[in-house]
Amino acid sequence: MPPDQSMDVGVSSVVFKAISCVDVTTILSCSDESLRPILACLVRMSLIAPLDQSTTCLQGRTSVLQVLSRIELVNSIVALLSIDFHALETDVKKEQQLRQKVGSASTDSVLISNLSSGPSLEFERSDATRKLRLVLSELLALMANPPSSSNTPLTLKSSELFD
Repeated sequence: MPPDQSMDVGVSSVVFKAISCVDVTTILSCSDESLRPILACLVRMSLIAPLDQSTTCLQGRTSVLQVLSRIELVNSIVALLSIDFHALETDVKKEQQLRQKVGSASTDSVLISNLSSGPSLEFERSDATRKLRLVLSELLALMANPPSSSNTPLTLKSSELFD
């Protein structure tokens, strides 16, 4: 997109009203582009077992799934929604504790293990959960051990994943 054009990412009033009222007919009539800001909401609504088991509800859910199936980005959203964030949070806390220990090697990690190749190549080959773990591990490594005093010069750490 040319730099002089602004990117409109807002939710249109039609889409907002449709999602607020769960108006499946209106949702189905919306363009893929107008649905983009609410894709995560639609995916979540479609994949979670509904409390309403009526025929109308199940048909609406099936129709929304058909709309979602034509949008490629939905696969990435489904992958992200399938991550066990509680376990990930626990591992991040363990990683932070490990990095605070004196004498722990910079290669020690709770978040990632058995890197068969460099972080960049591993990232390209991994599923969504592993990618997130790689990014978090790299961020924690970059943030580890900041200078303790204002007189200590700030040094830039290199990162194969973020270079």
